[in-house]
Amino acid sequence: MENIYFDNAATSFPKAPNLSQTVSNFIENNSVNINRSVSSLSSSLYDIVLDTRVMLARFFDCDDDPLNFCKRIIFTSGVTQSINIFLRGLLNDGDHIITGSLEHHAVMRTLYDLKTKKNITFDIAKCDKNGVVSAQSVESLINKNTKAVIINHSSNVFGSISDIKKIGQVCKRHNIFFAVDTAQTAGVIPISFRKANIDFLAFSGHKGLLSLQGIGGFVISKRLSDILKPLVTGGTGSISHSFNQPKNLPDKFESGTLNLCGIVALNHSLKFINEIGIENIREKELFLRKYFVEKSSALNGVCVYCADENIDTTSVVSLAFADFDNSYVADMLEKNYGIITRTGLHCAPSAHIAMGTFPQGTIRFSFSYFNSLTEIDYCVQALEKILKGE
Repeated sequence: MENIYFDNAATSFPKAPNLSQTVSNFIENNSVNINRSVSSLSSSLYDIVLDTRVMLARFFDCDDDPLNFCKRIIFTSGVTQSINIFLRGLLNDGDHIITGSLEHHAVMRTLYDLKTKKNITFDIAKCDKNGVVSAQSVESLINKNTKAVIINHSSNVFGSISDIKKIGQVCKRHNIFFAVDTAQTAGVIPISFRKANIDFLAFSGHKGLLSLQGIGGFVISKRLSDILKPLVTGGTGSISHSFNQPKNLPDKFESGTLNLCGIVALNHSLKFINEIGIENIREKELFLRKYFVEKSSALNGVCVYCADENIDTTSVVSLAFADFDNSYVADMLEKNYGIITRTGLHCAPSAHIAMGTFPQGTIRFSFSYFNSLTEIDYCVQALEKILKGE
C-alpha cells in the first residue's frame, strides 16, 4: 500500500482535484499583477481575485450582499499572519484580552510578546474535560479593560469545538471585539460570521480549504476595520499620490504584491468544496473519526482523547500509549507501514497542559474527505502489531 496520509490538521493532502493544472495554467498564461496595470490579462486576473472574495463572503455567511461585503475579505499568508495583524493592530498599553486554554502558538506567543512590549494583560478561559471552552468561562474573565476575546474554533490537537455562537453573544453583550481562529474548521464546518457576531475571522487556505500553503486571510467587521492598524504599509496600486496608507478596504491591509497564484488556487478549491458540499465533507470526516475512535479504543494500552460521542469535534484524534513512547510509535507507523501522522506538542503546549498531556504530547491522526475505511483498518492493524512488539 502507498503512503497513507493522516496529517491533514497540519496541511491537507491531497489537495482539491486538478489544482495543479489550475496553478500551472496561471503560471504559464496569466502570471501578471493586478492594480498596477490596465492590461486585459491584469483585468481578467482581477476578476478572479474579486470572485474569490465574493465566494469567501458567501462561504462564511458574512452578509446578504456578498459583492458589497467582499472588500472586507483580506488576503494574507495564513492564520498566523492574520492573528498578528489583529493582536498587534488592536492592543495598546493597559488593554486586556481573553483567550482559550487550547490555543496555538500563533496566539500564545504573540500575546506573551505583547505582554512584554506593550504591557497588555490576558486571561485564559479554561476548557472542560472534553477540551471545550464555554461561553460562561469566557464571560467570567471579562473586566473593565477587556478589549477582545480571541479563541480557536477547534483545537488542532484534540479536535474539540467550542460554541462560537454563544461566545459571540457574550462579546456582543459586553461590547468587546470577537476574533475566531478557523484554521481547523474552515472548509469542513459551516461557519456564519454574522450569526456568531464575529469581528475578525482568520482562515488558512492549505488545510480544510484544500488549497496551497502560503495563502489565507481574514474577514473583518466595519467597527473593527475602522480602528485596526495595519501591520505592514506600502504600495497598494491605489491613491499613489499620497504618502499615507489608504484607509479604504481591502487596500488598508494588503500592501505589496498579493499571492495571486495562491488566490487562484483558493478559487479553484472553493469551487470544488461548494460542488461536493461542506455538509457532505463534514459527514464523511466525522464518520471516519468515529470509526477510528471505536477501533483504536479497543487496543490495549491506548488512551484516546476527547472520545465522547456527545461532544462536537472535527476529524482530529489524539492518542497516547501506556507502555510506548509516542515518537517511537509514530516512527514505526511511517517506517514500517507508510502511515504519516504527527507527534509532539503540535505548536500548542497550552492545549497539552490543559488536557494533561504535557510534556510528552500525543500522536495526532487527522482525516480528510479523501481518506477511507480501508486505510483506517490498515492503520489500526499496524498499531496493534507495534503495541505487541511484532
